Amino acid sequence: MPYGLAMRPSLSLEPFEITGIGSLPHRDPEEAVRFVFRYLERIPHWPQLPKRDKKEEMTRQFLEGMPGIREEEERIWIDPPGDAPEEWERFYQDLQKEDISPFGISPERAMGFYAFLEGLREKRLGFVKGQVIGPVTLSFSLKDKKGGFAFYDEEIREMIVKALNMKAKWQIRKLKEMRPDLGVILFFDEPGLVGWGTPQISASSAEITSVLKEVKEGLEAFCGIHICGNTEWPLILRADFDVVSLDAYLYGDSFLTWVEEIEEFLQRGGIIAWGIVPTDREILKKEDPEGIIRKLENLLLKLQKEGLSEGLLKRALLTPACGTGTLEEEEAKRVYETLCQVKTHLLF
Repeated sequence: MPYGLAMRPSLSLEPFEITGIGSLPHRDPEEAVRFVFRYLERIPHWPQLPKRDKKEEMTRQFLEGMPGIREEEERIWIDPPGDAPEEWERFYQDLQKEDISPFGISPERAMGFYAFLEGLREKRLGFVKGQVIGPVTLSFSLKDKKGGFAFYDEEIREMIVKALNMKAKWQIRKLKEMRPDLGVILFFDEPGLVGWGTPQISASSAEITSVLKEVKEGLEAFCGIHICGNTEWPLILRADFDVVSLDAYLYGDSFLTWVEEIEEFLQRGGIIAWGIVPTDREILKKEDPEGIIRKLENLLLKLQKEGLSEGLLKRALLTPACGTGTLEEEEAKRVYETLCQVKTHLLF
């Protein structure tokens, strides 16, 4: 049975648990995994390593198993069914058989994932976090050979949604094969939704809602969505995600515009992941833990003044604002150390 706010086991977390978004600047997979386990003892995430190989960049990492995909050095495009009939036919056959194996991520595109799986053998954990590129973002990253966005071709868009759903199922299965008792929290990364409503990303609310709901179907995991900028938060808060993750450092005040929708989401059992530790290099240079803590406390206090209970607000995740893949290793270390400091302060 798929999880979801309407009917699911409760995502029961201790107050202000911490996790990460995904990418790290490391090139060595084993060192990246040691880094994650060092700072995230309770909800570690598998590390995406875009500096190790460009195939680990968010878009390229999740392309395997999709029909019509063509990759060159700096260009990716997708051929429609008429130009790649055998690939598309095989794709639909795999879907019909519910065979998730063709939708796995190979080691060359996710060395961090495979190193993480090995690391799980030695750990006693309640939860782990995984991540998949979101369907809206991928559909507005891929173009057909004429230059049109994949989202605007209904058949290609539907294929992307179904393929990402199968990739999510594969990832969940691999994690649970290592530890069947694990609870999996799976984020769909949707930076593309920051541009929703602009001329570059023109799509109706109904289309966006449909895509976001369909990609979660049948997933035995707690599903989150991460958006690293401002967006139409009411739609996101009502899209049946277990976790809504945002860059709270830069966009927390804008998010708080939607107090009623936030309260409804929390009352239904949803959890907000406050991305309070900045991952912008220039901001990180100037900011200190005390300033970050004050910023988060002010956000929570504003919600309390609007009538939200302390109990609801404590049932939250804390994360970096975004991935740290563009930073240097020492900068990423500072981000994760600060995250731990924020948690410690809030608990004591």
